[in-house]
Amino acid sequence: MRKLCVGVVVASALLGVSGEAWGASAGGHCPPPQSGYIVWDVATEPYQADNNVDEQGNNNGLACARPTRKTVEIDGVIYTIYNFIDDAGAIPG
Repeated sequence: MRKLCVGVVVASALLGVSGEAWGASAGGHCPPPQSGYIVWDVATEPYQADNNVDEQGNNNGLACARPTRKTVEIDGVIYTIYNFIDDAGAIPG
C-alpha cells in the first residue's frame, strides 16, 4: 500500500496534477485499488473524456481513472492517457 501511495504522489508531481484531482478511494464507488482505478475529479484539466463519462453516468463530478502506458505530448507537456469509467459502483469481488 505504501508503494502505491508513493507512486501516486510521484506520478501526480511528474504530471503536475493536484492532489485534489486524485481524490480518496472512499470518496467514490470505484473498483478496488488493486484494479488500478482511482477516484478522479472530472474538473481536472486538460482531460475531457472524464467529463463525458461522468455526464453519461451519475453526473456527480467524479469518475474512476486508470492510467495506461500511453502518453500524448501537447505544447511540450507530456500527459498520461487514462481509461475512465463512471463511479456509479464497483463490481463486488
